[in-house]
Amino acid sequence: MKIFITGATGYIGHQLTLKLARQNNIIHILVRNLTSPFIPVHPNIIVFVGDITNRESMLKALAGCEQVFHVAALVNFFSKDPELFYKINVEGTRNLLNASIDAGVKKLVFTSSCAVLGASVNTAKTEKDPRIESFSNNYDFTKFLAENLVREYVHKGLFTVIVSPSKVYGPGIETHSISINSIINRFIKHKITFIPRPSALLNTYCFIDDIVNGHMLAMKYGMGGEKYILGGEIISFKNFFLQLRMISGSKARVIETPRSLVKCWAIGQWLHYLVSNKEPFVTIKGIKHVFANKAYSSEKAIKELGYQITPLKEGLIQTIKYLQIKNHA
Repeated sequence: MKIFITGATGYIGHQLTLKLARQNNIIHILVRNLTSPFIPVHPNIIVFVGDITNRESMLKALAGCEQVFHVAALVNFFSKDPELFYKINVEGTRNLLNASIDAGVKKLVFTSSCAVLGASVNTAKTEKDPRIESFSNNYDFTKFLAENLVREYVHKGLFTVIVSPSKVYGPGIETHSISINSIINRFIKHKITFIPRPSALLNTYCFIDDIVNGHMLAMKYGMGGEKYILGGEIISFKNFFLQLRMISGSKARVIETPRSLVKCWAIGQWLHYLVSNKEPFVTIKGIKHVFANKAYSSEKAIKELGYQITPLKEGLIQTIKYLQIKNHA
């Protein structure tokens, strides 16, 4: 089968592309730059030059493809050009949806994010739970707009399914969007690690292999217009690092950091950006995202797709081994 994948040079898209290619599918991918070190290599992968903001380049790459995985997105919590988020994440998605209809695509899986759902309160959030707070960054907001757009196209005759990964970690190419791997790597190098106070705040950690499998299951079993959370084990910051310490043997200090101190840091980062043009790691608006519970339920995906979750301990063991080998390469 011929399959078109956007975002193949990204963390999730790269792994998904290789897995589908190894299953004897012919994979068409769209890249902006042929010199990118992250282009997946396999005899079944055909590379096209272009991007999702260019309709003509997409039509060439879509030729003969029955399925589409739209994984590409601008993933960042800060940008010097906020309009770029809308251009890529919303208009780029619209371009692909229209081009997919013109190319006769049978089914499209759109990669969104649990960030769209926002913070959880007393229980793990499901696909049906509304967002209770305003959007704190352009990424979350434009993914929300793109989700609504993808649903609209079901009524235009395109079979679309939405998947929403939570915090992804595990072996794979390095990109700026995979912060969990960076945090794990810092910790196993015995470096001081800062976490929010209270450390009882929850996060949902999903292993990369599960996310790749979840995409494929959504393509096979997903219902048109439906959304599926692809999550993992729900655990507090404190217990995450306790488990990480037990597995790695790291002696790194873990320091709980109050909101007031993080706010001061964010202000300092912003002032530094104004004089150096270096993007801030955290923004004042983004602080509420850091100090929020992010527990998400994967029950719908488990029941309807057959989605399976790798235990956090097993995923961390694999990730630590991968990072240790990479650190000594």
